[in-house]
Amino acid sequence: MTSSFLPPVNLRLPPAETTHELLGFATCPSCRATDATMTYDALGKGSDWQCARCGQKWSVTRLATVAAYAAWVSGQTDLGRST
Repeated sequence: MTSSFLPPVNLRLPPAETTHELLGFATCPSCRATDATMTYDALGKGSDWQCARCGQKWSVTRLATVAAYAAWVSGQTDLGRST
């Protein structure tokens, strides 16, 4: 798989704009821990990693799925506010 994966701009989670995230280090969507040994670039090239804090395993596909779901949930929430 040769897809270019960029970190999600907003997963609708509490803001955690750390220096590590700005440098492209992977951040666990579950617990928001940043891993200074894994970059989004490496994930995009097929690597995967396990969060040291919560133990969740992540790959580019799983991160993209989480981001897509967060966007969908946000859209559902926005629809609910308009009625």
